[in-house]
Amino acid sequence: MKRVLVLSVFLCFVAISGGLKVYASKEGANTKEVLLEVEGMTCKMCPVTIKTALKRVEGVVDARVSFKDKKAWVWYREDKVGVEEIVKAIESAGDYKAIPVSGKEEMKNE
Repeated sequence: MKRVLVLSVFLCFVAISGGLKVYASKEGANTKEVLLEVEGMTCKMCPVTIKTALKRVEGVVDARVSFKDKKAWVWYREDKVGVEEIVKAIESAGDYKAIPVSGKEEMKNE
């Protein structure tokens, strides 16, 4: 009976919290990072739009987009996607121009 109660409480907690989430490591095998300057961001929703577009690209592990810095940091699996496809995804999301700057730069805290 005690086991059933513990299991029920656990399942309720999982249901309330939205389920279990598994995150891929940014520092995994074949994972690269690219920094891009993004021109054309005009409001604080632009980073959300760009990040959503990037997350739809197979091989993109994670993305951070800064309206303030006008930059995007993208972690991707080089065996699945290349920088050209990442640039294309950003530019297809709106009136943006993405320019690769370097392979890696520290993300600033906003």
